[in-house]
Amino acid sequence: MSRKDILRDKLPPFVPLFRETLATPAYRQLSFGARALFTALRTHCVKNNGHVYLSLRDAGEELGHKSRNDIANWYRELAHYGFIVQTEAASLGVDGKGKATHWRITDLPTRKGNNELESPTKEFLRWDGVVFEPHVAPSRRWNARKQAAFKKQNPGLHVGATVDCTSVPEVGCTFVPPSDGSGTDVQSISARWGGTDVQPISRLATRFSFPETKKRGGAA
Repeated sequence: MSRKDILRDKLPPFVPLFRETLATPAYRQLSFGARALFTALRTHCVKNNGHVYLSLRDAGEELGHKSRNDIANWYRELAHYGFIVQTEAASLGVDGKGKATHWRITDLPTRKGNNELESPTKEFLRWDGVVFEPHVAPSRRWNARKQAAFKKQNPGLHVGATVDCTSVPEVGCTFVPPSDGSGTDVQSISARWGGTDVQPISRLATRFSFPETKKRGGAA
């Protein structure tokens, strides 16, 4: 058995991650989602660096993550810090099938057309210190603005269906009735001013007083 066969039997299939890459400030700045995506891309890079591709759907299945917006942000994040470089944009093939974006991993060598290897470029070593800002989906951006506007509003007093302390009327000091000792003695009107004698309305003379008319007529 050759030495190559011994080494092959000793180690199962693995994904190489260089210690130099893991120790860089740019890698430490990566989010955990971007790190997981970077490892997934390394599994798809065997001899075709420069043509590594992994669609958002396939990446979601491998990472166990459903949000494609997050995965797209992780791609942008890896490109921002210089761990991957886009070599071919996504497009729709002649047969009507979509073609994912192709990437080049910068800490791996790239094979040229004449079967020569090009040294890794390692753009992440030249990171300028600018922190990546993820893109926010329009729906999430609208919800964030709505919540911020709601927090700025003054809700005022809470009025509910039940009677609480805010809806109970209060009597101020100006509405307190005077004490018993204030003011003068009071009497009824009938006791202070006596009016004229009152007669029944039936004894008053009216123009419809038929009995008196008949009496005068009888006297004539």
